[in-house]
Amino acid sequence: MLLLGLVAAAPARRPAPPAPQLARIRYWTAPENTRLVLDLTAPLGSPPQFRLADSLTFEIYLPKARKSQVVTTEFVGDSLVADIFPAVSESGCSVRVRLKRPTTPLGFVLPAGDGNPDRIVVDVPAPPNPEADKQLAQKVTELKRSRNLIVAIDAGHGGEDPGAIGYRRLQEADITLAIAKKLKSQLDIMPGVSGFLTRSGDYFVPLRKRIDIARRYQADLFVSIHCNASRDRDATGTEIYFLSLTGATDEAARGLAEKENAADLIGGVSPEAGDDLLSILFDLRQNDTIRRSSDLAESMIDAVGGDSRLSTRGIKQAGFVVLKAPEIPSVLVEAAFITNAREAAILKDVQFQTKFAEMLAQGIDQYRTQHLRATSN
Repeated sequence: MLLLGLVAAAPARRPAPPAPQLARIRYWTAPENTRLVLDLTAPLGSPPQFRLADSLTFEIYLPKARKSQVVTTEFVGDSLVADIFPAVSESGCSVRVRLKRPTTPLGFVLPAGDGNPDRIVVDVPAPPNPEADKQLAQKVTELKRSRNLIVAIDAGHGGEDPGAIGYRRLQEADITLAIAKKLKSQLDIMPGVSGFLTRSGDYFVPLRKRIDIARRYQADLFVSIHCNASRDRDATGTEIYFLSLTGATDEAARGLAEKENAADLIGGVSPEAGDDLLSILFDLRQNDTIRRSSDLAESMIDAVGGDSRLSTRGIKQAGFVVLKAPEIPSVLVEAAFITNAREAAILKDVQFQTKFAEMLAQGIDQYRTQHLRATSN
């Protein structure tokens, strides 16, 4: 008698996942550093290796990674980085960064999120410049001696963090910088007022670094410029925020603050970056600063209301990180909705940008006048 046995089929082997690939190299030049970003198609199986091969060569090794054919040598040519040269070996992919001056780059990994791929970030810092620091200190001393009102103008987002992507792919970071530059021009022609930018080009500035820059200039006011965004394409209007330590005005305000505060996650902040704000948030000066911030917001929303093309959504409060300097009255302006077709077209219009900057400047000047009157009484 013949017995037939059943033999279980061996499970099919799943193909090994493809090796992570270096898909793109990007870079941005800022006044104090050059940022390099290596975009990957997947997380690395092993941590990347960073080393200074010599005083002018920094190397990044990506174990078991491959390289896209479109990735080639990038000629940066700014004051810090000459070029970026990727190469592939049997064991992985290496990227050589040729420096123009001796410095110590800092590399770290950022996981995928918010539409961004897994990536390696390398910040190449400029060497200390005592002469530039001395010149800045002299400039600030002169402004303080002349009793000028010093206004920090903060263009939201920038560099790797484009901010909200609006109607027809309009980028928030481009609009905020355009308005910020025009606001500086308006303030600089006002007697008794001086403005400066926390970023002057398309590069990433961490949220807390923006406050640090304002402190270096001993700013009297801090104005952060943004564009609003919503899934509701019919949402319109301008609103101005000042800090709340106890909670947001409403759920929409809370959501907006969370989105803006996530900029550091998108742009990438080194794990070595510290947070010295938590220890001073409850400084006794904060209550007076919040009151002054409220006064500034009132003056600015009144001025913006003079443009018939805009509807105002009023003044709100939320816990925005950039508003948390206890000694500097600070506001955040949501100019209009970049996701609304009509308002996106307005935001993109150079004449409107100039007019909006003029209105913001009028609001700042109104605040200054009221503040001087209050202190003289």
